[in-house]
Amino acid sequence: MNYHNPVLLQEAVAFLAVKPGHKYIDCTLGGGGHTKLIISQSGIVLGLDQDPEALQACPELDHLTKVHANFTHLTEVANQYGFNPVSGVLLDLGVSEHQFSTGSRGFSFQIDGPLDMRMDKSSLITAATLVNQLPVNQLSVLFKDFGEIPVAKSLAAKIVSARPLKTTLDLAKVTGRKWSQQTFQALRIAVNDELAALKSVLPQAYDLLEPGGRLVVISFHSLEDRIVKHHFSKKNLVKYLEGFKNAKLRAYVKT
Repeated sequence: MNYHNPVLLQEAVAFLAVKPGHKYIDCTLGGGGHTKLIISQSGIVLGLDQDPEALQACPELDHLTKVHANFTHLTEVANQYGFNPVSGVLLDLGVSEHQFSTGSRGFSFQIDGPLDMRMDKSSLITAATLVNQLPVNQLSVLFKDFGEIPVAKSLAAKIVSARPLKTTLDLAKVTGRKWSQQTFQALRIAVNDELAALKSVLPQAYDLLEPGGRLVVISFHSLEDRIVKHHFSKKNLVKYLEGFKNAKLRAYVKT
């Protein structure tokens, strides 16, 4: 199985408007799906990923520099490898197919595994840490803010009363079919500090663009999309489209 089959692959790369010999940054390299297409169009790519398994899954390619890094360090990494300025930056947010389908990673409520959910396993905080140690009030806020769960407080109390929870299926049994997806999303966002990371990378990405350069963002839930929309509300919007499985693609040009 491929590490990950990117959603909106052709559309995202089309909005980058790849120019032969120009430099691009793929902030979420994954298995390299977007990057391969950019390179096939004669682009030169700096690919970042915080997940070492993603870097290993992406083949070694001519005109690709792979770096193990969280995209919150984008400016530092770009300067280090001579990718400032660039003609385009790509962000494909969310979780890869490999991460979801690998039980040991703990991202899926349908596959048994440890309550992990870390993109980068060097981090000390896991989903088990949050589920088993946070008090009801803090869990409730987490579920409300990151999962948009209307019954966040009662769900948090239910989880606390069922402690200790060791596996993904242990948690899924408590949350039930109705709230499992949003609960797991909330925990994943908290474990990886995803929304703060997105707020950090957007201005860095825009600043790295040369005049006429493009930033393309694929988001998968409203929390991400709102951050992108808000940050670029005063920028020149090139195009917006609604895509496969509720994914949203937004592309911006630097004037």
